[in-house]
Amino acid sequence: MRFIVFVLSFILITPLSFAKSDEKHVILLLWRGVTDAEQGFMDYLSQHVDVRFTILDANRDKAQLKQHIQDLEYKDADLIYSFGTTITLNLLGTYTEPSEFRMNNSTPVVFSIVTDPVGSKLIADLSSNDRNFTGVSHIVPHEIQFKAIEKLNNISSLGVIYNADENNSIITANKMMELSEIYNKRVMLYPLNIDKSKPNSDLISLTINNMKRDGVDMAYLPPDSYIITQGGEVVSGLHSKGIPTFSATESPIRNHKALFGIVSRYYNVGQFAGYKAKNILKGTQKASDIPIESLSQYSYIVNIEAAHKLDYYPPVSILKISEVIGHSNDVN
Repeated sequence: MRFIVFVLSFILITPLSFAKSDEKHVILLLWRGVTDAEQGFMDYLSQHVDVRFTILDANRDKAQLKQHIQDLEYKDADLIYSFGTTITLNLLGTYTEPSEFRMNNSTPVVFSIVTDPVGSKLIADLSSNDRNFTGVSHIVPHEIQFKAIEKLNNISSLGVIYNADENNSIITANKMMELSEIYNKRVMLYPLNIDKSKPNSDLISLTINNMKRDGVDMAYLPPDSYIITQGGEVVSGLHSKGIPTFSATESPIRNHKALFGIVSRYYNVGQFAGYKAKNILKGTQKASDIPIESLSQYSYIVNIEAAHKLDYYPPVSILKISEVIGHSNDVN
């Protein structure tokens, strides 16, 4: 009788145990909370894999980020998702100075919203496969951005406003300077030396005044977490001085009424990262075999409300291929 009871118990318990063991654990290591990229990542992955998520948000605090990375050793993850250049460099280091995690941890990593994986020295080149990570870049090539700006009327100078403490922003600023001669545009850099211990409204206002004084025709908003989170203050300040804005990311246009941009949608970037994560978790590909790449399709977005306020309109050739958002009747 004992033997029969044991066998029945085994039959009842075993399927449940096997089902539970199929669940994958994915940790999301974030810088500024859940963005559309993470939503796209989780939505896609949940549709294809039995998965649970743990969110570790640094809340833009490097000390907190360091602690989260140290804690990964005890979290027993099947895969780690990493948001942005700051997070990913802190987690993995560079190919010349790899982090302890990169050297010793076997957990695969999928990153998203990294501006320039090569320029940031995350990898030596896009063909590098000596790695246990892969990911998606979200930035439309700067050459394509410049070509779009070339089509705008009366824009001969650009002012790049950015957080001097963000590696990805510095890379972007330098790239814009590098391309300025090729595209015959004067590019001026306006780094913000952010003091986290106090409000920085005066610094932003002073910088915008300097841009106006220097005759900047258009402000360029890079893929900068500080500029994105403070987008309302930055964009409204620039527009109040009559300086139109071109954004390299989606949020300032949709949420803060920047004028124009060519962007990869965060949600789509996250879905693409989710696709890569799915292949790793299902065992169909190793992270080292999955290309690090960007989306091949971009979106032109024009905020018509901003255009009315500035009395400055992109040409019809751009409007025809753009998603036009905003409401002109909201402008007095």
